[in-house]
Amino acid sequence: MVLESTADLAGYFDTDAHGVSAVITIGGSSSTISVILNKEYFAIDPGTGIDVEGTNPVCTGTSSDMSGVDNEDTIVIDSVTFNIISVEPDGVGITALVLEQQ
Repeated sequence: MVLESTADLAGYFDTDAHGVSAVITIGGSSSTISVILNKEYFAIDPGTGIDVEGTNPVCTGTSSDMSGVDNEDTIVIDSVTFNIISVEPDGVGITALVLEQQ
């Protein structure tokens, strides 16, 4: 069940509000979409009892803009090219892409 309308989502990712313009390439075909780029915190315990901490870039956008996206596709945000390493749809219209800078 989608909680927000298409207009709600468009406003949320609007480049005049929270969003930034990005060029996503899905299966060799490029298009310009609006996303929100964050640096998500993560911690990994490599078995030593001491966490290795850092941040990972994650962009969020509408699932309709990211239809067919897969690992190894790319997205360019603020002139920086990222590989998409994980696709995480929430099932209600928004998809998060975990990124790795090229």
